[in-house]
Amino acid sequence: MKRKRALALALAVLTLLALITGCAASPKASSNNGFVIGLSSYSLTNSWRVQLEAEFVQRADELKADGVISEYYITNANDDLTKQISDIRDLMTKGCNAILVDALSADGLNDVCEGAMENGIVVISFDDVITSDKITAKVHSDNYEFGRQCGEFLGNALKDVDNAKVIVLDGTAGTTTDTERHNGGVDAMLAINPSIEIIATLNCDWDYATAKAAIESALTAYPQIDGVLSQGGAMTQAAMEAFQAAGRDMVPMTGEANNGFLRCWIDVLDEGFSSVAPSSPTYQSATALDTAISALQGKPFEKDDIIIVDPITDDTVKDFYRSDLSDSYWCYSNLTEDKLQELFKK
Repeated sequence: MKRKRALALALAVLTLLALITGCAASPKASSNNGFVIGLSSYSLTNSWRVQLEAEFVQRADELKADGVISEYYITNANDDLTKQISDIRDLMTKGCNAILVDALSADGLNDVCEGAMENGIVVISFDDVITSDKITAKVHSDNYEFGRQCGEFLGNALKDVDNAKVIVLDGTAGTTTDTERHNGGVDAMLAINPSIEIIATLNCDWDYATAKAAIESALTAYPQIDGVLSQGGAMTQAAMEAFQAAGRDMVPMTGEANNGFLRCWIDVLDEGFSSVAPSSPTYQSATALDTAISALQGKPFEKDDIIIVDPITDDTVKDFYRSDLSDSYWCYSNLTEDKLQELFKK
C-alpha cells in the first residue's frame, strides 16, 4: 500500500514537472539562459539606419552580459516587403520570445505581426510603425510633428513671397515616417502661405546620393526655386551642396539633426542662412528592446511610446555639431563615446 502511495506521489510530481516544462517552452517564457530577441529591419541603406542598428546592438549586448537575454538575431530586408515578411517568419521559427519590427510598409506587415502575437510572441513596432493595434507596443517619433515643424519654418520663411515655388524632398514611399512627415510639412506650410506652389515632390529615401542627383536635375528643370521642404536624412546636405555647385543663391531649407547638414548650415549661418532640424533619435531601437523586455517580464510599459526631442535651431546648431565626427553621425544618440569614435571618427 505504501509502495502504491509512493508511486502515485511520484507520478503526480512528474506530471507537475511536465506541466511546468510545457509552460517554460511557450514563446513568452524565458529559459534559464534568458530571452531570445529578433530585430527585423527593412533597410541599412543610410547611416541613420546603421546607427539605429548599432544602438540596438549596444543595448542587447548589455542585456546579454546581465543574463537577461541569451541570444539576438538581426535581419535586413533590403527594401523588399516580401523578404521582410519572410524574415519575421524566420525569426518566429528561431524561437524568439520578442520581435522588434521596423516596417517597410505601414499595412503590409500587419498580418505577419498579428500572427506572431497569436503564437505568444511579443511584437514591438518601432520607427516606421505598422497600422495594426493588435501588437504589444509601438515606439516611435511623432513624425507628423516633425513635418509640422519643418512646414511651419518654411511657410514663415516664404510668407511674404507670392506664388513661391517649392521642392519637396521626401523619404521612402509607403513608410509611416514618409507619409506623416510629408503631410505634417505640407499642411503647416500651406496653412501659412496658401499661394505656395509645390513644383516637384521627390522621394529620395533620405539618401545623400539619391537626393543630390534629384536636386541637380531639378535645378536644371526649374529656373525658380524659392525653398526646399526636406524631410531631412542626408538630403538637405545634398541639396545645399547642389545649389552651391550650380552657383544658385541659397534658399530656405529644412533638415534633420545630421552632422553633415549641421556643418553646411554653420558654414553659411553668418551669410543669413536659417533652418530648423527636428530629430528622430536612433536610440529608439534600444528603447524598443527595453519595452520588449518589460513586456516579457510582466513589468509596466508604454503601449504607444512617442519619443520627443527639441529641434535644432540657428541658436543651438553649434552646440550639436561634432567637428571630430564625420558627416554620417546623427545627434541624439545613446552610443558610448568609444562606439561613436569607432563608427564616425574622421
